[in-house]
Amino acid sequence: MLYPRKIQQKIEKWLQKEEIIILNGPRQVGKTSLLKMLKEKLKTDGVDEKQIFYLNLEKLEILDELNQSPQNLLNYIKEKNKKSYFFIDEIQYLDNPSNFLKYLYDEHRDKIKIITTGSSSLELKAKLQDSLVGRKIEFRIAPLNFEEFLQFKSVESGENQLSVLDYYTHEKIPQEIQSDFKKYLDEYLLFGGMPKIALTESVPEKKILLKNYVNDYINKDLRHLGKIDNLLQFNQLIKLLAIQIGNLFNVNEIANTLNISRDKIEYYMNLLEYSFILDKVMPYYKNIRSQISKMPKIYFFDIGIRNQILDNFVELNSRLDSGSLFENFIYIELKQFIEKENIFFYRTIHKAEIDFIFEKETKVYPIEVKYKTFNKMTGSRILTSFCDNKKINCPNAYLVNLNLNKEKEKIKFITFTNLKRKLNIFSS
Repeated sequence: MLYPRKIQQKIEKWLQKEEIIILNGPRQVGKTSLLKMLKEKLKTDGVDEKQIFYLNLEKLEILDELNQSPQNLLNYIKEKNKKSYFFIDEIQYLDNPSNFLKYLYDEHRDKIKIITTGSSSLELKAKLQDSLVGRKIEFRIAPLNFEEFLQFKSVESGENQLSVLDYYTHEKIPQEIQSDFKKYLDEYLLFGGMPKIALTESVPEKKILLKNYVNDYINKDLRHLGKIDNLLQFNQLIKLLAIQIGNLFNVNEIANTLNISRDKIEYYMNLLEYSFILDKVMPYYKNIRSQISKMPKIYFFDIGIRNQILDNFVELNSRLDSGSLFENFIYIELKQFIEKENIFFYRTIHKAEIDFIFEKETKVYPIEVKYKTFNKMTGSRILTSFCDNKKINCPNAYLVNLNLNKEKEKIKFITFTNLKRKLNIFSS
């Protein structure tokens, strides 16, 4: 069974345009399923199934055929007077995907439309040259956000879970529904949002699938892609990064701790970032030079993968990093509304910190994250201080928490389920 994704509507708007559609993202986040759903969308819109082709480049016979010449793609077309649609999975396996796509776009874009996927932007970056500028539109496919997670769970859990999903984004939620939300939040914070993991009910099976993913994608694929000669060293770095989510990334400190050169750490970091394993969040400064010279914070693309790297699935109420997991979760949610390049954090010289900052049309919005319940609005002093700064145009500040929705002047306490309703106005 195929499950719809939020990003699907954005992609569908480009199906009848000339540009090549490229879906980027790590393995097993649902790119192939999206291709199949887009194929069904075309059929619903009246495109003849005979004009729709799905090609998986992990099949060597297809890969060899297309490596010989991009012209061979046209051999699949039976009716020359109709436009054909090609869904090509794992385009990075081609020897020269850039020339392949450029040729087909320049010579045959009136006859064919290409929708393709790639599992590593580092590999694609090396193979897709600037010749595709103006010829492609890219979408980054991520694991499930929390609303998608609830949708996936609702089908599996039946009518009761549907009632929980119906309350998503409501400001006033009955106590029993709040408890259900908290239960599913904690499941997400332990096992993440990989689609196959979300659809697996058995906890031991979830752990096996996560372990296999880390072994196959991080330990094998990335080792091959990055030509890593010291896997132990690489794994030590990943574990240290997993421990430090939400904390400052000090390259010199890590180099000394692991006895690895600074250059090698930066190479490994680029590999992890371009392979979608983690994101860097830079500090907020008005001076751009200061932004790129100060230490970033690190967040993982999926919390379950992070926990598997540390082999830590202890329940949330018994672990010390629950706040960091919740912060990573909110970062994943924020990326629905704000481009990741526009998300920052704020830190004063006295080490007071605001978890996230984003800027929209010269206005600045701070967000603090607390994995706790509140009886009243307390603990927002840093947000008030930030918004009181006369040099900063701060119309609203948010404290995301587990239970309280309440506002006082500029400060807004909001629950994690209410984040979408409050921030949806910032979606581009």
